[in-house]
Amino acid sequence: MADGEQGSGQAGDQGGGAPVVRDAPERDRYEVHDEQGRLAGFAAYQRARGLVVMTHTEVDPAYEGRGLGSALVRGALDDLRAQGTAVLPLCPFVGAYIARHPEYRDVVYRAPASRGTD
Repeated sequence: MADGEQGSGQAGDQGGGAPVVRDAPERDRYEVHDEQGRLAGFAAYQRARGLVVMTHTEVDPAYEGRGLGSALVRGALDDLRAQGTAVLPLCPFVGAYIARHPEYRDVVYRAPASRGTD
């Protein structure tokens, strides 16, 4: 699996066959479901205080090429932005999505500047 839509517990049902993206915190991941409600993919994460580390994204091969991976990442990022949570994209798919969609750069975690001196 490697490719969904919005989070906040559940989100993204835009009707008419659109994929649905839901946060599944009990499984530490966002999930994308097809029009019939079948699980098509997920984006795994780890939570820390004010930060979500996106670690892995998968879409079932039967669903590849339908844009579900992009919808999944978009939904997760939209949900996390709405929560005011920063994202550290360790997953290459999530990182590549953000690189292609600069409108999501504001949600990417930025380490505070070091105040150490030599």
